[in-house]
Amino acid sequence: MDRKRKQFDKERPSAKFTHPVFRSPLLPVLGSILTGVLLALGFPGFGKSTVVFAALVPLMFAVQSASVKKAAWLGLLAGFVFFMVSLSWLQNLTSMVEGVWLGVSALLGYAVLALYCALYFIPFSIVVSLGVRKWGASNDLRNIQLMAAFTMVWVGAEYLRGILLSGFPWNPLGISQYANTTIIQVAQWGGVSVVSAYIVWMNAAVFFTVRQYTHRVSGTKYRPHFELMIGILPIALALMSGMNLLLDQPGNFRKVSVALVQPNIPQDEKWNAEKEREIRNTLEELTETVARIKGIDLIIWPETALPDYVRVSPESQDLVGRMVGLGFPLLAGTMDLSLSESGYTYYNSSILFDANGAEIAKYDKQHLVPFGEYVPFPGLMKKFTPIEVDCAAGTESTLMQLEGKAPFSVLICFEDIVAPLAAKAVRNGACWLVNQTNDAWFDPGPQSEQHLAQAVFRCIENRVPMARCCNTGVTCTIDAYGNIKRNLKPRTAGFAVNEIHPRSFRAAQTFYTRRGDLFAKASLAGGVVLLFA
Repeated sequence: MDRKRKQFDKERPSAKFTHPVFRSPLLPVLGSILTGVLLALGFPGFGKSTVVFAALVPLMFAVQSASVKKAAWLGLLAGFVFFMVSLSWLQNLTSMVEGVWLGVSALLGYAVLALYCALYFIPFSIVVSLGVRKWGASNDLRNIQLMAAFTMVWVGAEYLRGILLSGFPWNPLGISQYANTTIIQVAQWGGVSVVSAYIVWMNAAVFFTVRQYTHRVSGTKYRPHFELMIGILPIALALMSGMNLLLDQPGNFRKVSVALVQPNIPQDEKWNAEKEREIRNTLEELTETVARIKGIDLIIWPETALPDYVRVSPESQDLVGRMVGLGFPLLAGTMDLSLSESGYTYYNSSILFDANGAEIAKYDKQHLVPFGEYVPFPGLMKKFTPIEVDCAAGTESTLMQLEGKAPFSVLICFEDIVAPLAAKAVRNGACWLVNQTNDAWFDPGPQSEQHLAQAVFRCIENRVPMARCCNTGVTCTIDAYGNIKRNLKPRTAGFAVNEIHPRSFRAAQTFYTRRGDLFAKASLAGGVVLLFA
């Protein structure tokens, strides 16, 4: 009995934390909301990336003594706040559809998506609640074990969000650090999941450190906490490893000079038949101007740059013919179609034309956007979306080859947020990547910058550079170490000519390229075991 009493005294909060204000039922709710807000502040749009290293702490304090049911609700609330703020650019879809009904559907879809993504906060909240209530802050070793448990569950949940129901891997925690290239080089080993892991690890270390002070028995001495030092260790190792990699880069390989055309066509004009000639004129003027620059190896247009189906449109075919007649290969984003006995099949495609106007290669987008390029369960959901034609998905990455240059592959639209697609392309022989996208749907807002942040990790994971050509931005190039070269202001018409230095044919593939999300899968397996244990 005495031993139990001593253990209780050891874990008992000091008197100042038993004040009624600290026992208010609103305090956990406020802590949950605070976590959602702090997480959102760490992502592009706000850019306070350092706050994410402690952003989960309020939620952890909120659920530490909660029941499983209450912890689940608090986790759901934190996630909902985070995604409602960080995905606020989805509200812009309401101006892209006609009619009140479709506008309401767009807003409802935004809220439902945020709520769905918030579900993946629940396992983390439950494990924190159960772990702390069962073991508390009993000793340093136990706390470190709990830090590992919290990290595994979070990373596993993020991985599930990226694959279930076609996957929505937008804004995992690690993406917040995209501009801090030194500490994200470890992505070559386990992808963005590794960066998410040491962010959660640090949050857990801060939580246990602060918790030992808030639950300190009056009269005991303050001391440095081992958990905080262990929490900092992965960040320090990532920092040292990143500095070593950035200072010891291999020499540049044979360069490719790319001209990126940003036409800046508003989304409500892209498929307006009355604007087709104006769109073609914009593409022609920008391309003719950039073609005066010597030494260009490839001109790139963004996703669906052409206002119709180039394969059956004489006007678009004539435009392409005139542009390649300037003496440069052209990679054009366009809708495409094929005819079979069952009718027409439509694709979101990228076609490479040589300087003679011949089609060299074509890539059909593999990862389609629900309600944007196809309607799931059309009998039930068709009336909620303005999409008239469903696209078919491509099945393979296409290796595109310029004469005398390293081969590349294309990722269309949001495919650069799907890490396995980039790794698959590099395994198939791509030495650099091109992302053609149209983010005009969501302008103005932080979406285009968040989209760019995802692309940075595809480059580091596979050690390949990328050229991004966007309708409204962010048009830029990214080197194999995640450094961004941008010289076009978003939402302006113009072009940029940048150099790409592809990886060598002989360069060894990264661990991530070869093994993919092995780290995230292991975390998921460990998290599932913990939840059922």
